[in-house]
Amino acid sequence: MWNFIKNREPNIHMKRLFEPFLSYRHFRTRAVDRQNTSSTGLYGFDHLKSPKGFQRFVDEAIERSSELIDYISGMPSSAEIVRAMDEISDTVCSVVDSAELCRQTHPARGFVEEANKASMKINVYLHFLNTNHTLYNAVKKAEQDGHLLTEEARRAALHLRTDFEKGGIHLPSGKLDRVNQLNMDAHKLCREYGENIINDPGYVDIFPASRIPRQIQHLLKPIYRLTSGVSKESLGSYEDEQEKGFRIITEPRTLFSVLQLTPDEQVRKMAYLKGNSVPHANHEVLDKLINSRHELAQFVRKFEASLGGKCQQLSGKIMGCKSYAEFVMQLNMASSPEVVVSFLQEISNMVKEKADEEFNTIRNLKRDVCGQRCVDLEPWDEAYYTTMMKSSAYNLDSAVVASYFSLPQCIEGLKLLVKSLFGASFDSVPMAPGESWHPDVLKMCIHHPEE
Repeated sequence: MWNFIKNREPNIHMKRLFEPFLSYRHFRTRAVDRQNTSSTGLYGFDHLKSPKGFQRFVDEAIERSSELIDYISGMPSSAEIVRAMDEISDTVCSVVDSAELCRQTHPARGFVEEANKASMKINVYLHFLNTNHTLYNAVKKAEQDGHLLTEEARRAALHLRTDFEKGGIHLPSGKLDRVNQLNMDAHKLCREYGENIINDPGYVDIFPASRIPRQIQHLLKPIYRLTSGVSKESLGSYEDEQEKGFRIITEPRTLFSVLQLTPDEQVRKMAYLKGNSVPHANHEVLDKLINSRHELAQFVRKFEASLGGKCQQLSGKIMGCKSYAEFVMQLNMASSPEVVVSFLQEISNMVKEKADEEFNTIRNLKRDVCGQRCVDLEPWDEAYYTTMMKSSAYNLDSAVVASYFSLPQCIEGLKLLVKSLFGASFDSVPMAPGESWHPDVLKMCIHHPEE
């Protein structure tokens, strides 16, 4: 269920597949559908006019999902089961996506804290859904009656059943509890990993300020340190003077600008090493996450082995894998880690000759600039010398090129891509009062003539 919610296929259009099977109130109020300028809450949800609205938002999502579970327990038709499951997914997604977006982008601490609480509560409920045998049995029924469904609905039922079984719903209660705990641990560790990156990006202090090019100084924080110098007024005595420098916060955007535009190799090296070695707390988090996922992938394998080879009787359960990679790849397009590795190796072989050629060109440019024929290309050199090479080849300043890629220009380019690839239009739409946290935020909407 959790994977289905995260990876719902955009082509499963339940409103087109089935006639409404029961009269129900819509949980969501879509801002895009509003025909007036009445005030709303964050992201178009009326509940989110204040931080505390997240509490009611998640409570109503759980209430509505519980109503749908009760309906599904009556074992309606296969089409109605899939439709109801889709609404559960849609309802829970509204909270999951809104809380995550708020956590990552909202400037107000109160909203972020309430979004965190809502996120934790809805994820606990997700694990309840993952272990709900009423839903699982209903999905199996819908899949068995697949001849009554459209191809899209059959695919939806298959993915739902698969995701239930990935969660170990077929295991005895004690073992299922362990699988649920592993899933919860993995989710918390993933969140902790991301939060550590945001809260502790790392930094390096550079003195003097002249080592930083002017065009990126606005991205950095000015700092000062005391230095001792000879006083002009009293020979032999000393007074403290302030020397200006800059603190480079090694978050991705700033780090890329420093690596791309800073001539001082030592500055690039310090920034690169710091940016790729923090936060240190994530070493332990990553170890725990790997162990948790590995145990999860192997858990059912051990259980099935204890049954004496009776795993074929477990309705095609797909847990019990050699690795987490194998666990997550099943039923995806690639189907196995081996296929992924083979694909990457094939791509690598195809581009190797050209990549080697480009590497040698960049290295030779560095040697010419440095005046040393034995110097080698380092990881912190690539962005800087590539930018220099492009500017030289096309007689263009990188700042001039960057000015072309302003936000409006990038949006226009994105519109062209969406139109040419998918035949869809991609347009800016107005927001209702209260829908965004800042007037500069843009809202884009995709329309397809056949969807």
